[in-house]
Amino acid sequence: MKASGKTGSLFSGTLFFLLFLAGCGPFYRTVVVMAPVRTGEYEIDSGTGICKIEKAGVKFTLSFQKRKELEAISPYPAWNPYLNEQKIFYSVFKLVVENTRQDKISVDMSKAVLLDGLGNQESALMTEYFKGIYPESTKVQQQRGLRGFDYSEIVIYTEDYYRYNAAERTIFKAREVFPEVKMEGYLVFNIVRREAGSVTVVLPGVKLLGAKGEEEGKTEELRFKFVHSVSVKESTADDKR
Repeated sequence: MKASGKTGSLFSGTLFFLLFLAGCGPFYRTVVVMAPVRTGEYEIDSGTGICKIEKAGVKFTLSFQKRKELEAISPYPAWNPYLNEQKIFYSVFKLVVENTRQDKISVDMSKAVLLDGLGNQESALMTEYFKGIYPESTKVQQQRGLRGFDYSEIVIYTEDYYRYNAAERTIFKAREVFPEVKMEGYLVFNIVRREAGSVTVVLPGVKLLGAKGEEEGKTEELRFKFVHSVSVKESTADDKR
């Protein structure tokens, strides 16, 4: 049976209205919480969740990055390497290292690890990893012209290009740090499994350099413990982040 024009128009209008309502309805977001545990080995700011400790004139602060902090690193969700509107892809911590010594230090966090309560170990993900996930080579060159003349070259930057750029900009870099200088960046790990009730972030020692750049010693390995929990929150586009 063929529907009349009036019936077809009514059906199309009803379908559009239902799709419009579906687009405006709630959606679900993953909410991850990492609450620092007081072990007596470091100080905790209960208001911000920041862990603080000083060793051999080097100050360390470590804090888990919530969705709000991660969203702020890129102007558009499609350019964010760490999450999308519904999911958080990685476990991300912000590390700040401040050198209060009279000589330089050498910091390399590529050997930082995350231990979960399930017996698993994850190494920190460096920029090389994200270059493979979001290759910078995804920028596309095209030529265009009018009637075969006036060819010009344009460059189109894809979403992956911007994702890698954001990761490269925010991940903690290995470098020498001069006296009275503070550096910060992200330690990024594969997402912690939902069942993991506890998490420990292990930072490798920092090299203490002498006046001529020779290694004079090393700070001890640091361990920061957190209680981990995951929930799913119903949200709408109008929710404040």
